[in-house]
Amino acid sequence: MVGGGQSGLAAAHALRASRLAPVIAEASDRPVGSWPRYYDSLTLFSPARYSALPGLPFDGDPDRYPRRDEVVDYLQRYADRLDADIRTRTRVQSVTADGPHYIAHLTGGSPTPAALWPP
Repeated sequence: MVGGGQSGLAAAHALRASRLAPVIAEASDRPVGSWPRYYDSLTLFSPARYSALPGLPFDGDPDRYPRRDEVVDYLQRYADRLDADIRTRTRVQSVTADGPHYIAHLTGGSPTPAALWPP
C-alpha cells in the first residue's frame, strides 16, 4: 500500500483482519501521514468518537475535538499496534503487472524488495 496516513493504516487493519500481510510504503520517517506538517492549531472537525480508526478509540473524552499533535500521537500508536510491514523513508517508484500479480518497485528505506499483490 502507498502511504501510512489514516487511510493506509485503516486499509492495513482491514487486510490483517482478512489474514493478509500488508506492506505499507511511507515516504516520511514515521507512519503518521502529513499530520506533523499541518499547522500547530489544527483541530479535527469531528469529535474523537467519530475520528478513530477501526480497533482503537482515541484516549480521553470521546466528545472532544482532537488537535494536530494528538492525532499524530494517535496514528503512531495505531501503527505500533498494527501487525504490518511498515517501511518508512520508502517510496513506490512504479507498479507493474506480472500475470495476475502486481509488483511494487520501492526506493529508499531498508530493505526494499518488490512486493507482490495479490499474494
